[in-house]
Amino acid sequence: MNFDFTKEEFESISKRAMLNDELIKIFEMKIKGYSITKMSMELNMSERTVNRRIKELKKKIYRVL
Repeated sequence: MNFDFTKEEFESISKRAMLNDELIKIFEMKIKGYSITKMSMELNMSERTVNRRIKELKKKIYRVL
């Protein structure tokens, strides 16, 4: 999945998918092109956890699109 969304699309998807604060932050970082390593350092979680959260995020996005 390509995370190439406009600000309006981001806000709409975040609201419709009822994302929590953590998933919203990961969604923002993905849109900005952060690497998994950089996300894990910024969020203070392991890369594996970031990958699991991204997988969860993708499922929620697919459901609302």
